[in-house]
Amino acid sequence: MSDTEDIEVIQLDFGAGNVAPLPSRCLRVAHEPTDCDICAQACPVGALTPKPFLPEEDEPEGEEPKPKPSAKELLEKKLGVVVSEDCIHCGICTSVCPMEALSTTKHHLKGLEKQLKERVAKADGMALSCARSLFGVAPRLAERAISLPCLAALSTEEWFLAAEQAREAILPDEGMADEAVEPGVLKVYLPDLICEGCPVNICGDAEEAYLAAISQAEAWGADNIELINEAEGLRNTPGGTLMSALGDVAADDKRELVSQLANGLKRSWQSAGNDLTREKNRAEQLAKKRKQTKKTQQPNLNAPRPFGKKSQRRRLLRLALEQNADLVEGVDLLCAGTDTERCTGCGNCVEACPLNARRRVSSNSVLYFGKLPEDKRPKDTQAAITDELCCLGCSACVQVCPVDACTLTWLSGEDFLKLRQS
Repeated sequence: MSDTEDIEVIQLDFGAGNVAPLPSRCLRVAHEPTDCDICAQACPVGALTPKPFLPEEDEPEGEEPKPKPSAKELLEKKLGVVVSEDCIHCGICTSVCPMEALSTTKHHLKGLEKQLKERVAKADGMALSCARSLFGVAPRLAERAISLPCLAALSTEEWFLAAEQAREAILPDEGMADEAVEPGVLKVYLPDLICEGCPVNICGDAEEAYLAAISQAEAWGADNIELINEAEGLRNTPGGTLMSALGDVAADDKRELVSQLANGLKRSWQSAGNDLTREKNRAEQLAKKRKQTKKTQQPNLNAPRPFGKKSQRRRLLRLALEQNADLVEGVDLLCAGTDTERCTGCGNCVEACPLNARRRVSSNSVLYFGKLPEDKRPKDTQAAITDELCCLGCSACVQVCPVDACTLTWLSGEDFLKLRQS
């Protein structure tokens, strides 16, 4: 690649904002550091450089103490990765990091969540696309899709929530037969070959990443994701209105639009009134439904309070499952567990966990071990337990446990909903 091409890449900006590493979550600078470099491998322009872990050095006796490092030096020492100026702000690194140790200043989970809620409140259908795909699309169509820096910047949980919100975005009219009702569809607009010419997808990794995330969301039960390659497919997502109906005519023949306005104005307005009434009914039904909806899986108030660092992605997943508890059967989450018969309470796993999701408790604790049979209870004075609400299954505890008492297990969606949140 020539110097000119390098400058061109640096000038690209996909709109996700600056990447901010979160050292407290990064596995490279954990108490027991690992060689994780998923984010660096996923970066299409090599803007992320993993830093080697440098342990604290003991000062030799008799030598003068070294000057205290500045705040900047301390921060750089704790960073697991360094972001260079080559970053094109695509946001892919934030979705691939399993520990949520990277975030961007513009595209973040709460921002997308807010956009999805607004679409649902307006009964305006649901569509996602990337900024590159929407470039040159007519504004009346482009505004129907939520524009993202890159679809690969979405995690599986975000796809799952978006698909579930899409079900709610289109509701049946009152008096409509159940068999005539179609569930809301999450439309994903990507023109043919749009990814092949994209600088983010130089090696095909970006396309692979979002397809893998969608596939996992579908495995969890998101069966209403539809890929469209024509911008016209974004039209009439929530149902026909007067302007969209006239737009169809105008696209074929503008003179026919003039004829329709002159000869059938009354009929058009009447039709539009019916369509607008239907949309109003959808919005009213949605508001009524949300007021009447009760969580089918109540958290167990007798369960221990969470003590680890909470995951924003797991929060989105929980939100989606609370809206549709029927989907819990397809959800399984990787989580750390403890073989209490083996655990010696040494605390290695507690120190190694980057999310503080492990804790030592007394073996006499009724709250944690009271329901276990006598032969399954801890034999030492202390044993380590896991905060399942916060654990992301990174396996850091498994790697440091000297007696193989830490294990990785699957947490069902039903049990996940029962976990206490506060």
